[in-house]
This record gives sequence, C-alpha cells and structure tokens, in this order.
Amino acid sequence: MVKTAHRSWWKNLKLRRKFSTVSLGFTLVLAGLIAFNVMVLRSQSQNSVVTDMAGRQRMLSQKFAKEVLLLGNGVAVDHQATLRLMRDSLAALMEGGEVVINLDTGARADLPPAPSQEIRAKLAEQATLLRQYDASATGLLALGAGDVRRAEKLKEMLVLQAQLSDTAEAAVKMLSFHADSSIRAMIGLEIIVGLICALSGLVVSSLIGRQIADPLAACAEAARKIAEGDLRIEPLEISSSDEIGMLQEAFDEMLKSQRDIALQTRSACDALTAAAAAILSSAQEQAAGTKQQAAAVQEITTTVEEISLSGKQVAERSRQVAGTAEAVATSGNAGLHAVRDASQGMEAIREQTETVAENIITLSERTQAVGEIIATVNEIAEQSNLVALNAAIEAADAREQGRRFSVVAGEIKNLADQAKEATAQVRGILEQTQKGINTSVMLTEEALKRVELGREKSTMSEHVIRQMADNIQESVHAFQQIVGATNQQQIGLEQVTQALHEIRQASQQTAQTTAQLEKASLDLSQLGQKLSRTLEKYRL
Repeated sequence: MVKTAHRSWWKNLKLRRKFSTVSLGFTLVLAGLIAFNVMVLRSQSQNSVVTDMAGRQRMLSQKFAKEVLLLGNGVAVDHQATLRLMRDSLAALMEGGEVVINLDTGARADLPPAPSQEIRAKLAEQATLLRQYDASATGLLALGAGDVRRAEKLKEMLVLQAQLSDTAEAAVKMLSFHADSSIRAMIGLEIIVGLICALSGLVVSSLIGRQIADPLAACAEAARKIAEGDLRIEPLEISSSDEIGMLQEAFDEMLKSQRDIALQTRSACDALTAAAAAILSSAQEQAAGTKQQAAAVQEITTTVEEISLSGKQVAERSRQVAGTAEAVATSGNAGLHAVRDASQGMEAIREQTETVAENIITLSERTQAVGEIIATVNEIAEQSNLVALNAAIEAADAREQGRRFSVVAGEIKNLADQAKEATAQVRGILEQTQKGINTSVMLTEEALKRVELGREKSTMSEHVIRQMADNIQESVHAFQQIVGATNQQQIGLEQVTQALHEIRQASQQTAQTTAQLEKASLDLSQLGQKLSRTLEKYRL
C-alpha cells in the first residue's frame, strides 16, 4: 500500500519537479561525497601531522643527547625544554591534545589519540625509554669530568637514545601503515559509494527516460498512423499526471476531435454532393424549361405581331366601310330630298327616277363591298378569338409572368366578341339595305312604266328612303363602334406585344441566371467529389 502511494506520488509529480528532485538527490549525494572527501583529506592531514610528530621524536632525542653533551662540556643549554617538548608530544600522540608543531614559529595543533592499541603500546614503550633516557642523562651530568664512570654512562645514554629512536621509527611506521590503511579504506568506500551513486543514477535515469520515452514513442506511433489516415487507433493509456500525461490526454482529445471532425466532414460532404447533384438536376430542368418558355414566348410574340398587323388591316377596312356608309347616308338624304322634290314637281320624275336608279345601283355595289368587309371583319374576329384562346393557354403555362398577358388575352377575346356581334348587326342591316335596294330597283322600273302612279309611289319611296337613311345612319354608328373597338384591340395587342417582349427579356435573364446556377452547381458537385476523395484516406 505504501509502495503504491509512493509510486502514485511520483507519477503525480510534474516533469520539472521530477528533474528538480533527481537533481537535488544527485546534488545531495555529490555534497556527501565532497564532505566525505574533505573528511578524508582532513584525516589524512591529521595523520601526516601525527606521523611528523612521531618522527620528530627521533630528532628531539638526538637534540637532547647533543644538549646533554654540550652541557657536560660546560656549554649552557636548556635541555629540559627539549625534554618537556618530547614528553608533551608523546602525551599528545598517546592521549590526544594540543602540541607545538613548529619549533620556529611556535604554532600549535590538536592531535587525535592513538588510533590503535598497538600504536599506543609502542608509544608507551617509547615513554618508558624516554624516562630511562632522562635518568641516564641526569646521571651523566651528575658525574664529574674525571669520573671513570662517565664513559659508561655516556654509552648507556647513547644506547637508550638509539632504542628511543628505534621505537620512534617503529611508531612512525605503524602510524604510516595505519594512515595508508585508512586511505585505502576510504578510497574503497568512495569507490563503492561512487558505484552505488552511478548505478542509482543509471536506474533513476532509465526509469525517468522510460517514463518519458515510452509515452512519447506511443504518441509518435499514433501520430504516424493518424498521418497515414488511420483514425481507428485506440486512445493512449495515460500513465502519469505530469506533462507527458497531459500530452497523452491532449492527444486522446485531439484524436477524438479529429475522428468527430472527419465523420462530420464526411457526412457534410455526402450531403453536399447530394445537394449539388439535386441543384444541378433542378438547374438543368429549369434551363430546359426556360428555353422552352423562351421559344413559346417567341412564337406567341410572332403570333401577336401577326394579329396586330391583321388588326391594323381591320381598322383600315373599318374606316373605309365607315366612309362608304357615310356616303350611303348622304345619298339617302339626297334621295329623300329628291322624293320631296318629286312630290312638288312630277314633271321631273323620270329624271329623278333615273338618278335614283343610278344611286341605287351604286349603293348596291357599295353594299356588296361592305358585305365583303363585314365577312373579312368576321373572319378576323374569329381569328382574334382563336388567338386570344391560344394566348390564354400560353399565359396559364407562364404562371406569374403570364398574368398580364392573360389579362390582355381576355381583353382581345372581348374585343373579338364585340366585333363579331357588331358584324352580325351590320350584316342584318346590310341584308335589309339590300332588300330595300332591290325594292327600289323594282319601284324605279315600275315608275318608268307607271308615271301616273308617281305621286303614290314617291310617297312610298320617301318612306322607304327615310327608313333606309335611318338604317344607314345606324350602320354608320355601328361601323364607328367597330372602328373604336378595333382601335382598342390594336392598343391591347400593342400592350400584349410589349408584355411579351418583357417576358422574353425576363426569360433570357432567367436563362442566363440558370446557366450560371448550373455552372455553380457543377463546380459545387466537383468540389464535393474532390472533398470526398480527400476524406477517403481517413479510415474511421
């Protein structure tokens, strides 16, 4: 449980904290090694001082012997100071303590106690020899110059000095050997500690490197598969909460977002392709319908222009008929005056009757011309009615754009119906007029034979001519109505022609817009296909 908690604590650390922790650990280890080396060096320095002090005992013993000899020869020297220095140095070597290490400057230093029992025993042996050496020197100094025992004492002192030097030499060797052993042990310990630190560093570096390199390698492999278009890979396993774990989590989020974007893009691309195909099909159908509509409008325009031309001809002939009717009316009035004059003077009845016969013949011819014009107007009215029916059918196909055209077509049909009714009326009038003319001819022929009955017949002629004048006047009014209706029909046809031209222009503009829409739909379809090919490399 503790191990798991420790591992969890380590995985929750950020990389910066991990590297800082590792660096701090190696710094502490390095500081420990440095402290250990300082301690070793200081111990080595103390061992050097101790060895030097132990070796100095030989020099001091020799100096003491020399001072004793000089003092025995009467030279004043302080051999007790050298003896005290030897005793103090030997006591410091054995038990530790402060001692003078430089005879010239008087510098002092603390020495550690003897490091081993063997060295302590050797130093104790040296202390014993030093006491014997001091006693022998004291005995030598106590003898007089001519004393025969002086030589023996001197020899004894020199033997003790040699033993003391040998003991000091042995102590120096033992101290040197101990110092060398300590140095070798410390070197071995340093080597072991260094190896442990190196192995620890390798292990820690390997663990940290594995914690960093393995997730990065997994991320790199996943990125390579994504670059190849494989979005079916499994999400990365998040192994820590540091920057590598954050990178793995962000990579998983990126993979999920990339997969969602690819799916949405593929769906949108399919929808775009389908919509583009539908738009393209609609645009093509609309373009075909617009072309057909433009052709139909062109045909209707041509038909309406022909109707307009026919209407102009009808109007012209109607004016001619109106003029003829006015002339007939004038002739009827003249005949009426002639009958009145015949009533007043029967003498000129024959001449008047011949004049009337000629006028009646002329009127008959004009009436026949009017009948032909009326037949033409009736035919034009029937054609206008047929054209109006066709125009209404085309306007129904044109829907909104043909609404105005439908109104004009209805107006044309109404005018055609009015013209047809007026023609029927005029035809009835002309039939009556023709009957009257025939009667007038017969009366004129009979008048030539029956002059004696002229008065009676002239009265009848007056009545008939008055009726004929009224009928002719009515014909004039009817023809004036026909002319007005024809003018209205002409205006309506011009409006229809103008509306058809506008419809044609609108159809052309619609055709251009449809062509642009068709081109844009084709481009959009090609773009959708290109996008689909691009998305095919992603495997979802």
